[in-house]
Amino acid sequence: SLPIDLAAMSSAVSNNRLLVLGGVTGQLQQLTNQGFSYDPDANAWTALPNANAAVYRAASACGVYTVGGSTGGTTPTDLGEQLPGFTDCDGNFDVGWLSASTSAVTLAPGQHATVTLTFHGDDASVTQPGAYDAELGVNTDTPYAAPPIVATLTATPPTTWGKIAGTVLARNCDGSTTPIAGAVVEIDSSAAGYALTTDASGQYGLWLDRRNNPLTLIASASGRQPQTATAKITALQVTTRNFTLKPLRSCS
Repeated sequence: SLPIDLAAMSSAVSNNRLLVLGGVTGQLQQLTNQGFSYDPDANAWTALPNANAAVYRAASACGVYTVGGSTGGTTPTDLGEQLPGFTDCDGNFDVGWLSASTSAVTLAPGQHATVTLTFHGDDASVTQPGAYDAELGVNTDTPYAAPPIVATLTATPPTTWGKIAGTVLARNCDGSTTPIAGAVVEIDSSAAGYALTTDASGQYGLWLDRRNNPLTLIASASGRQPQTATAKITALQVTTRNFTLKPLRSCS
């Protein structure tokens, strides 16, 4: 919850914070020039410096800029302000599988420096084979913008892993079938249990060590009869188990 009631305030996201500024507050709908910053990691609000003008419905952008707004009625003002110190507008956050040899360098004109990037395939966030993409942001105090450095980690499956995958369809009363997005596929093995959700095409998939064999799968969706299947994983191969779920109530 916000520290105070606010409506029609400006908002922006910068430095991994949600920033709200101005607007109206209280039951009397009084204008305010107060601002607040929300830190999602700490789940806490902190006060920002008060704005010079108390307006509502002002436009806003990362930086943090506010433009226009009104002090009453619907007539906009010609006011504009900037709250400095909030220039990180990319929503950056650390990626566990990627690290840099240094976080800052100081260069004189004509100099250069080498920054080494290291990929950590054993990071806890790398749980499945596939491509993991990230961008290394580069901020400078020069007038020239530096593009981010694109990095891709390609994780290959261990030799004892195989993939269980398939599609969950809905059987309609006219005999046709359609993919079910958001269906739940529960996978129980001798080692652990997993719950997957199908994508927009009704597809699911999970790589597992073959030591999880045998697998029991249960597919379910709202308004549909659940369905059970069994499967065994084969190393470095895809085992397919599709489901077609009937309506919970018979067609009439």
